[in-house]
Amino acid sequence: MPLGPQKFYNRLDHHHEVAKDWVVVNWNLGNMCNFKCSYCPSILNDGSFGWNDFEVIRDFIDACVEHYHPKRVYFEFTGGEVTLWRDFVKCAEYIKGIGHDIGFISNASRTIRWWEKNKEKFDHVCLSFHAEHSDPEHFLKVVEIMSKVCRTHVNVMMHYDPTLWPVCQDVAERVISIADISLALQPLIIDFGEELYNYTDEQIKYIDDQWHLLGSKIEHTRDHSKNLYRGSMDMIDDVNGLRQNSAAHRFINDKTNNWKGWDCWAGLEQIVIDFDGSIMRGWCRVGGHFGNIKRPDMIRWPEKPIRCNKSMCHCNFDIMTKKVLPKERYEVIEDDDE
Repeated sequence: MPLGPQKFYNRLDHHHEVAKDWVVVNWNLGNMCNFKCSYCPSILNDGSFGWNDFEVIRDFIDACVEHYHPKRVYFEFTGGEVTLWRDFVKCAEYIKGIGHDIGFISNASRTIRWWEKNKEKFDHVCLSFHAEHSDPEHFLKVVEIMSKVCRTHVNVMMHYDPTLWPVCQDVAERVISIADISLALQPLIIDFGEELYNYTDEQIKYIDDQWHLLGSKIEHTRDHSKNLYRGSMDMIDDVNGLRQNSAAHRFINDKTNNWKGWDCWAGLEQIVIDFDGSIMRGWCRVGGHFGNIKRPDMIRWPEKPIRCNKSMCHCNFDIMTKKVLPKERYEVIEDDDE
Protein backbone atom coordinates (compact mmCIF):
# COMPACT_ATOMS: atom_id res chain seq x y z
CA MET A 1 0.00 0.00 0.00
CA PRO A 2 1.68 3.24 -1.09
CA LEU A 3 2.06 6.29 1.06
CA GLY A 4 0.75 9.60 -0.25
CA PRO A 5 3.03 12.63 0.06
CA GLN A 6 1.06 13.93 3.06
CA LYS A 7 0.84 10.59 4.90
CA PHE A 8 2.82 9.66 8.00
CA TYR A 9 6.28 8.14 7.68
CA ASN A 10 9.04 8.06 10.26
CA ARG A 11 12.12 7.27 8.19
CA LEU A 12 13.60 8.45 4.90
CA ASP A 13 16.20 5.97 3.70
CA HIS A 14 18.02 4.86 0.56
CA HIS A 15 16.01 2.74 -1.85
CA HIS A 16 19.12 0.83 -2.91
CA GLU A 17 20.95 -1.01 -0.12
CA VAL A 18 24.31 -0.63 -1.87
CA ALA A 19 24.11 3.16 -1.41
CA LYS A 20 24.60 2.58 2.32
CA ASP A 21 28.09 1.23 1.69
CA TRP A 22 29.36 4.56 0.41
CA VAL A 23 30.26 7.94 1.84
CA VAL A 24 29.72 10.76 -0.64
CA VAL A 25 31.91 13.88 -0.63
CA ASN A 26 30.31 16.73 -2.57
CA TRP A 27 33.15 19.17 -3.22
CA ASN A 28 32.91 22.73 -4.55
CA LEU A 29 36.33 22.71 -6.12
CA GLY A 30 36.33 26.28 -7.45
CA ASN A 31 33.90 28.87 -8.78
CA MET A 32 35.32 29.54 -12.21
CA CYS A 33 32.75 28.80 -14.91
CA ASN A 34 32.49 29.56 -18.60
CA PHE A 35 28.67 29.81 -18.32
CA LYS A 36 26.87 32.71 -16.66
CA CYS A 37 23.32 31.40 -16.33
CA SER A 38 20.77 33.99 -15.22
CA TYR A 39 19.43 31.69 -12.48
CA CYS A 40 22.88 30.85 -11.09
CA PRO A 41 24.19 33.02 -8.22
CA SER A 42 27.41 34.83 -9.12
CA ILE A 43 29.24 33.09 -6.26
CA LEU A 44 29.11 29.92 -8.38
CA ASN A 45 30.68 31.38 -11.51
CA ASP A 46 32.60 34.61 -10.91
CA GLY A 47 36.06 33.08 -10.32
CA SER A 48 36.50 34.77 -6.93
CA PHE A 49 37.82 31.50 -5.40
CA GLY A 50 40.86 30.15 -7.16
CA TRP A 51 41.75 26.49 -7.51
CA ASN A 52 43.63 24.87 -4.62
CA ASP A 53 47.01 23.26 -5.19
CA PHE A 54 46.84 19.57 -6.05
CA GLU A 55 48.81 18.66 -2.89
CA VAL A 56 46.13 20.24 -0.65
CA ILE A 57 43.41 18.30 -2.42
CA ARG A 58 45.39 15.05 -2.27
CA ASP A 59 46.12 15.34 1.47
CA PHE A 60 42.47 15.82 2.33
CA ILE A 61 41.44 12.93 0.10
CA ASP A 62 43.83 10.73 2.10
CA ALA A 63 42.43 11.97 5.44
CA CYS A 64 38.86 11.41 4.31
CA VAL A 65 39.53 7.87 3.09
CA GLU A 66 41.29 7.01 6.36
CA HIS A 67 38.46 8.38 8.54
CA TYR A 68 35.57 6.63 6.76
CA HIS A 69 37.32 3.28 6.32
CA PRO A 70 36.10 0.56 5.72
CA LYS A 71 33.43 2.33 3.68
CA ARG A 72 34.41 3.40 0.20
CA VAL A 73 34.38 7.08 -0.62
CA TYR A 74 32.88 8.63 -3.71
CA PHE A 75 34.33 12.06 -4.45
CA GLU A 76 31.93 14.18 -6.48
CA PHE A 77 33.38 17.45 -7.69
CA THR A 78 31.32 20.45 -8.64
CA GLY A 79 31.81 24.17 -9.04
CA GLY A 80 32.01 26.24 -11.17
CA GLU A 81 33.06 24.12 -14.10
CA VAL A 82 35.57 21.70 -12.60
CA THR A 83 36.98 20.51 -15.92
CA LEU A 84 38.66 23.92 -16.24
CA TRP A 85 41.05 23.10 -13.34
CA ARG A 86 44.41 22.14 -14.84
CA ASP A 87 44.95 19.31 -12.32
CA PHE A 88 41.46 17.83 -12.54
CA VAL A 89 42.46 14.79 -14.60
CA LYS A 90 45.51 14.26 -12.36
CA CYS A 91 43.20 14.31 -9.33
CA ALA A 92 40.90 11.74 -10.94
CA GLU A 93 43.84 9.46 -11.64
CA TYR A 94 44.95 9.71 -8.01
CA ILE A 95 41.54 8.80 -6.59
CA LYS A 96 41.19 5.85 -8.93
CA GLY A 97 44.73 4.77 -8.06
CA ILE A 98 43.93 4.42 -4.34
CA GLY A 99 40.82 2.37 -5.00
CA HIS A 100 38.01 4.91 -4.58
CA ASP A 101 35.60 6.49 -7.02
CA ILE A 102 35.36 9.88 -8.69
CA GLY A 103 32.53 11.70 -10.36
CA PHE A 104 31.78 15.27 -11.27
CA ILE A 105 29.11 17.66 -12.40
CA SER A 106 29.78 19.40 -15.69
CA ASN A 107 28.05 21.54 -18.26
CA ALA A 108 29.72 19.32 -20.92
CA SER A 109 31.23 22.34 -22.69
CA ARG A 110 34.78 21.01 -23.07
CA THR A 111 35.70 19.93 -26.57
CA ILE A 112 34.74 16.52 -27.92
CA ARG A 113 38.46 15.79 -28.11
CA TRP A 114 38.80 16.40 -24.32
CA TRP A 115 35.95 14.02 -23.54
CA GLU A 116 37.29 11.32 -25.86
CA LYS A 117 40.77 11.59 -24.36
CA ASN A 118 39.70 11.45 -20.69
CA LYS A 119 36.49 9.42 -20.74
CA GLU A 120 37.99 6.30 -19.12
CA LYS A 121 39.23 8.16 -16.03
CA PHE A 122 35.91 8.66 -14.28
CA ASP A 123 33.36 6.43 -12.57
CA HIS A 124 30.38 8.74 -12.81
CA VAL A 125 29.47 11.97 -14.52
CA CYS A 126 26.48 14.23 -14.13
CA LEU A 127 25.96 16.38 -17.22
CA SER A 128 23.74 19.43 -16.85
CA PHE A 129 22.00 21.03 -19.80
CA HIS A 130 21.59 24.81 -19.50
CA ALA A 131 19.48 26.13 -22.35
CA GLU A 132 20.84 29.68 -22.08
CA HIS A 133 24.34 28.53 -23.11
CA SER A 134 24.48 24.85 -24.05
CA ASP A 135 24.69 23.68 -27.66
CA PRO A 136 22.14 20.83 -27.80
CA GLU A 137 24.03 18.82 -30.45
CA HIS A 138 27.36 19.10 -28.65
CA PHE A 139 25.72 18.23 -25.32
CA LEU A 140 24.03 15.12 -26.71
CA LYS A 141 27.30 13.97 -28.28
CA VAL A 142 29.06 14.20 -24.91
CA VAL A 143 26.23 12.24 -23.26
CA GLU A 144 26.65 9.54 -25.88
CA ILE A 145 30.44 9.36 -25.38
CA MET A 146 30.32 9.16 -21.59
CA SER A 147 27.37 6.78 -21.35
CA LYS A 148 29.45 4.10 -23.07
CA VAL A 149 32.21 4.10 -20.44
CA CYS A 150 30.82 5.22 -17.06
CA ARG A 151 27.66 5.75 -15.10
CA THR A 152 26.06 8.84 -16.63
CA HIS A 153 23.30 11.02 -15.27
CA VAL A 154 21.73 13.95 -17.12
CA ASN A 155 20.08 16.93 -15.49
CA VAL A 156 18.02 19.04 -17.84
CA MET A 157 17.56 22.37 -16.13
CA MET A 158 13.99 23.10 -17.20
CA HIS A 159 13.92 26.77 -18.13
CA TYR A 160 10.58 28.47 -17.55
CA ASP A 161 11.09 30.98 -20.39
CA PRO A 162 8.60 30.11 -23.18
CA THR A 163 11.33 30.33 -25.85
CA LEU A 164 13.75 28.03 -23.98
CA TRP A 165 11.23 25.59 -22.50
CA PRO A 166 10.77 23.66 -25.80
CA VAL A 167 14.56 23.45 -26.21
CA CYS A 168 14.75 21.73 -22.81
CA GLN A 169 11.89 19.42 -23.74
CA ASP A 170 13.58 18.44 -26.98
CA VAL A 171 16.91 17.65 -25.31
CA ALA A 172 15.20 15.60 -22.59
CA GLU A 173 13.23 13.56 -25.11
CA ARG A 174 16.32 12.94 -27.24
CA VAL A 175 18.44 11.97 -24.25
CA ILE A 176 16.17 9.02 -23.48
CA SER A 177 17.10 7.41 -26.79
CA ILE A 178 20.67 7.04 -25.51
CA ALA A 179 21.16 3.74 -23.70
CA ASP A 180 22.41 3.46 -20.13
CA ILE A 181 21.74 6.89 -18.70
CA SER A 182 19.53 8.24 -15.96
CA LEU A 183 17.66 11.49 -16.36
CA ALA A 184 16.09 14.16 -14.17
CA LEU A 185 14.12 17.20 -15.24
CA GLN A 186 15.16 19.82 -12.71
CA PRO A 187 13.01 22.84 -11.83
CA LEU A 188 14.91 26.08 -11.22
CA ILE A 189 14.86 27.53 -7.70
CA ILE A 190 15.29 31.26 -7.08
CA ASP A 191 18.73 31.90 -5.49
CA PHE A 192 18.77 28.27 -4.33
CA GLY A 193 16.16 29.24 -1.76
CA GLU A 194 12.65 27.91 -1.26
CA GLU A 195 10.72 29.36 -4.20
CA LEU A 196 10.54 28.11 -7.76
CA TYR A 197 10.69 30.49 -10.70
CA ASN A 198 7.42 31.51 -12.34
CA TYR A 199 6.47 28.23 -14.00
CA THR A 200 3.04 27.71 -15.48
CA ASP A 201 0.83 24.96 -14.09
CA GLU A 202 1.37 23.03 -17.31
CA GLN A 203 5.16 23.26 -16.96
CA ILE A 204 5.07 22.02 -13.36
CA LYS A 205 2.86 19.13 -14.42
CA TYR A 206 5.28 18.24 -17.22
CA ILE A 207 8.25 18.20 -14.85
CA ASP A 208 6.40 16.09 -12.32
CA ASP A 209 4.64 13.65 -14.67
CA GLN A 210 7.43 13.37 -17.22
CA TRP A 211 9.79 12.00 -14.57
CA HIS A 212 7.78 8.80 -14.49
CA LEU A 213 7.25 8.68 -18.25
CA LEU A 214 10.94 9.16 -19.06
CA GLY A 215 12.09 6.91 -16.25
CA SER A 216 10.06 4.03 -17.62
CA LYS A 217 11.88 4.31 -20.97
CA ILE A 218 15.41 4.24 -19.59
CA GLU A 219 17.17 0.88 -19.56
CA HIS A 220 20.63 0.39 -18.07
CA THR A 221 22.63 -1.99 -20.23
CA ARG A 222 25.50 -2.42 -17.74
CA ASP A 223 25.46 -3.46 -14.10
CA HIS A 224 26.05 -0.33 -11.97
CA SER A 225 25.05 -1.97 -8.69
CA LYS A 226 28.57 -1.75 -7.26
CA ASN A 227 28.82 2.03 -7.67
CA LEU A 228 25.31 3.25 -6.96
CA TYR A 229 26.33 6.06 -4.63
CA ARG A 230 22.97 7.78 -4.45
CA GLY A 231 19.52 7.27 -5.88
CA SER A 232 15.91 7.63 -5.00
CA MET A 233 14.72 7.58 -1.40
CA ASP A 234 12.05 5.52 0.37
CA MET A 235 9.52 7.09 2.72
CA ILE A 236 9.14 4.34 5.31
CA ASP A 237 6.42 3.87 7.91
CA ASP A 238 8.03 1.42 10.32
CA VAL A 239 4.88 1.33 12.45
CA ASN A 240 2.56 0.04 9.74
CA GLY A 241 5.11 -1.54 7.41
CA LEU A 242 4.46 0.86 4.52
CA ARG A 243 6.99 2.17 2.03
CA GLN A 244 6.88 4.55 -0.95
CA ASN A 245 9.71 5.47 -3.29
CA SER A 246 10.30 9.07 -4.35
CA ALA A 247 12.90 11.26 -6.03
CA ALA A 248 14.52 14.32 -4.48
CA HIS A 249 12.94 16.79 -6.90
CA ARG A 250 9.44 15.52 -6.09
CA PHE A 251 9.80 16.55 -2.46
CA ILE A 252 10.64 20.04 -3.75
CA ASN A 253 7.77 20.11 -6.24
CA ASP A 254 5.28 18.85 -3.65
CA LYS A 255 6.67 21.20 -0.98
CA THR A 256 7.12 18.23 1.35
CA ASN A 257 10.86 18.82 1.81
CA ASN A 258 10.57 19.69 5.51
CA TRP A 259 12.29 17.47 8.06
CA LYS A 260 12.75 19.98 10.86
CA GLY A 261 13.18 18.12 14.14
CA TRP A 262 14.32 14.91 12.42
CA ASP A 263 17.72 13.30 12.98
CA CYS A 264 19.81 13.55 9.81
CA TRP A 265 22.75 11.35 8.80
CA ALA A 266 24.55 14.20 7.03
CA GLY A 267 28.15 14.05 8.19
CA LEU A 268 28.01 10.28 8.54
CA GLU A 269 27.15 9.26 4.98
CA GLN A 270 27.95 12.55 3.27
CA ILE A 271 29.98 15.69 3.71
CA VAL A 272 30.30 18.85 1.62
CA ILE A 273 33.24 21.15 1.00
CA ASP A 274 32.80 24.80 0.10
CA PHE A 275 34.98 26.93 -2.15
CA ASP A 276 37.13 28.17 0.75
CA GLY A 277 37.85 24.62 1.92
CA SER A 278 35.34 24.65 4.78
CA ILE A 279 33.90 21.20 5.56
CA MET A 280 30.25 20.80 6.58
CA ARG A 281 27.72 18.02 6.98
CA GLY A 282 25.50 19.34 4.18
CA TRP A 283 24.72 22.38 2.07
CA CYS A 284 22.05 23.28 4.63
CA ARG A 285 25.03 24.14 6.87
CA VAL A 286 23.33 22.69 9.96
CA GLY A 287 26.01 22.21 12.61
CA GLY A 288 28.34 24.70 10.96
CA HIS A 289 31.88 24.01 9.80
CA PHE A 290 33.83 21.19 11.42
CA GLY A 291 37.16 21.78 9.72
CA ASN A 292 39.01 22.90 6.63
CA ILE A 293 40.76 20.83 3.98
CA LYS A 294 43.94 22.87 4.49
CA ARG A 295 44.26 21.53 8.05
CA PRO A 296 43.35 17.83 7.98
CA ASP A 297 44.84 17.36 11.47
CA MET A 298 42.28 19.82 12.95
CA ILE A 299 39.11 18.28 11.54
CA ARG A 300 36.42 17.37 14.12
CA TRP A 301 34.70 14.52 12.26
CA PRO A 302 30.98 14.04 13.10
CA GLU A 303 30.26 10.89 15.11
CA LYS A 304 26.45 10.88 15.31
CA PRO A 305 23.39 12.23 13.45
CA ILE A 306 22.37 15.84 13.86
CA ARG A 307 18.91 17.24 14.63
CA CYS A 308 17.63 19.34 11.71
CA ASN A 309 16.62 22.93 12.53
CA LYS A 310 15.75 24.09 9.01
CA SER A 311 12.20 24.70 7.77
CA MET A 312 13.10 23.53 4.25
CA CYS A 313 15.61 21.11 2.71
CA HIS A 314 16.05 22.59 -0.76
CA CYS A 315 19.20 20.84 -2.01
CA ASN A 316 18.83 17.54 -3.86
CA PHE A 317 22.12 16.33 -2.40
CA ASP A 318 21.00 16.91 1.19
CA ILE A 319 17.57 15.39 0.56
CA MET A 320 19.21 12.11 -0.50
CA THR A 321 20.49 11.43 3.01
CA LYS A 322 18.98 9.18 5.65
CA LYS A 323 16.61 10.95 8.06
CA VAL A 324 14.74 9.55 11.07
CA LEU A 325 11.86 11.10 13.01
CA PRO A 326 12.54 10.71 16.76
CA LYS A 327 10.10 8.25 18.31
CA GLU A 328 8.71 10.74 20.82
CA ARG A 329 7.60 12.94 17.95
CA TYR A 330 5.89 10.36 15.75
CA GLU A 331 3.97 8.94 18.70
CA VAL A 332 2.42 12.39 19.10
CA ILE A 333 1.59 12.51 15.38
CA GLU A 334 -0.06 9.08 15.57
CA ASP A 335 -2.21 10.23 18.48
CA ASP A 336 -3.31 13.29 16.52
CA ASP A 337 -4.34 11.10 13.57
CA GLU A 338 -6.62 8.88 15.65
